[in-house]
Amino acid sequence: GALFLFLAAAFAIHAFLLSGVTSNLLAMLQRDGLDAATVVTIGAMFGPAQVAARLTDFVFSSRTHPLWIARGAIGLMAIAFTVLALVGSNFVVASFFAIAFGAANGVMTIARGALPLVLFGAVGYGRVIGRIARPALFVQALAPFVVALALERLTDRTVLELGIFGALLALGCFLAIRPPRTSARPA
Repeated sequence: GALFLFLAAAFAIHAFLLSGVTSNLLAMLQRDGLDAATVVTIGAMFGPAQVAARLTDFVFSSRTHPLWIARGAIGLMAIAFTVLALVGSNFVVASFFAIAFGAANGVMTIARGALPLVLFGAVGYGRVIGRIARPALFVQALAPFVVALALERLTDRTVLELGIFGALLALGCFLAIRPPRTSARPA
């Protein structure tokens, strides 16, 4: 039904943004005037931010519904795109983007597994998660090429604005989902 479609769409948009950004961000930052060493330093912030966000989620997971985690993560992605689009690429802003984007992806990885379990239950979980993942895997494979093409034909700011739009669209999908009555994540 609609619940499944909203969830699959939100995760597919996230997969597109993740794959498109991670494969093209460093080149875009370098094109915007940051030197190679700075760009590599910024890129190296992504992984630790993912781990830190996952550890934070682990500490607070019993008190937070995975739907709110997903909403917060996608909202953080929208903020990261917005700041980078409005302020431009300098070390501080690009570092904020890498950390925020990495943290958002870190907890989205957890939400991708926990949210379908909470919304659809354990019976048939593998089948449900596979059906949800299918569109995400297709767009994830296409995203590096689509974003690279967009960067060739559009301004960097326009591409970032499209990232904002995508994050807000995914957020809208998550906001359309009403959580079940239970407020905690499954153990």
